[in-house]
Amino acid sequence: MIWIIIMLGSSLFFALNHISKKKLLENTNVLDMMIAVGILSFILTFPLIKFVEFQISYKNIFLIALNSAFAFSGSFLLNIAYKNCEISSVSPLLNVNPLFVIVFSYFILGELINTFQMFGVLLILIGGYIVTLGNIRFFFRPFTSMPKKYFLIVLSTLLLWSFCPILNRVVLLEIDACSYMFFYAMSLLFIQIPLLLLKKRIKNILHLVKKKWQLIFIISFFWVISDFLHIWALSIPTAVVSLAMPVKRISNLFTIILGGKMFNEKNLLVKSTACVFMLAGFFIIGLNTI
Repeated sequence: MIWIIIMLGSSLFFALNHISKKKLLENTNVLDMMIAVGILSFILTFPLIKFVEFQISYKNIFLIALNSAFAFSGSFLLNIAYKNCEISSVSPLLNVNPLFVIVFSYFILGELINTFQMFGVLLILIGGYIVTLGNIRFFFRPFTSMPKKYFLIVLSTLLLWSFCPILNRVVLLEIDACSYMFFYAMSLLFIQIPLLLLKKRIKNILHLVKKKWQLIFIISFFWVISDFLHIWALSIPTAVVSLAMPVKRISNLFTIILGGKMFNEKNLLVKSTACVFMLAGFFIIGLNTI
C-alpha cells in the first residue's frame, strides 16, 4: 500500500510540473525549454551522489539510457502537440497510456490485475478523460478534431511512455532508487548536450535562463521530486506497474484543482463528477492491493 501513497505524491508534483511547464511554453521554444530544464534537473540530483552506487552493470546502464531516450522523445513529441493543438484535445488522450502499460506489463512482466482493480483503473481513466475535456458535449472530439499529424504524434508519445515504467521496474529489481535517478538524469543530459551543440541553441538557452530562471528552477524542482517519487514507488517489491500508471493519472485531478479550472462555474458539475470517479477508482485500487 505504501507504494500507492508514494505514487500519489509523484502525481501531485507531476501536476505542478505540468502547470508550470505550460506557462513557460506559451512563448518558448520546446527544445530550449527541455534542454534548460534537463541541465538544471541534473544539477538538482547532486545531493543524491553520496547515496549512489556507481558499480552497476552495463546492462542496467543501457536500459536506463534506453528509458531516458523513450522518455525524452515522448516528452518532446508531447510538447510539440501542446504547442500546436488545444490542451482540451491533447490531455484527454494521455489517459489511454495506462491501458497500453497494462497490456505490455502482462506480456513482459507477467503482471495480471484482478477484476476489481481493473474496474478501479477504468474509473480513474474515465474520470481523467472527462476532467481534462474542454466540454462534455465534445466527448469524442480529441479523437476526431486533432489533425492527423498531431494525433499520430500523441499516439507515439503514448507508446514510448508505455515502455518506460516497465524498463524502470526491470532495472529497479537490481539497483536502488537514488542510483537510478542519478543515472537517469545523467542519461537525459547526454541526450540534450549534443542537441544543444548541433542546433546551436546556446545563446537562445542562456537568454531563456536569464529571462525565466525562476520558472525553469520551479519546473526542474517539481520534475526531480515527481520522478524520484515515481522511481521510489516502483522500486518497492510489492509495487504493481499495471496499477502504478493509473494512480499516476490522478495528476489530472490535481492539475484541475491547482490550476483553478475546478471553479469554472459552467463545468463545475461535470468536473466534480469526474473527480468522484477518479477518487472512487483510487480507493478501489487501494483496497484491492492491500
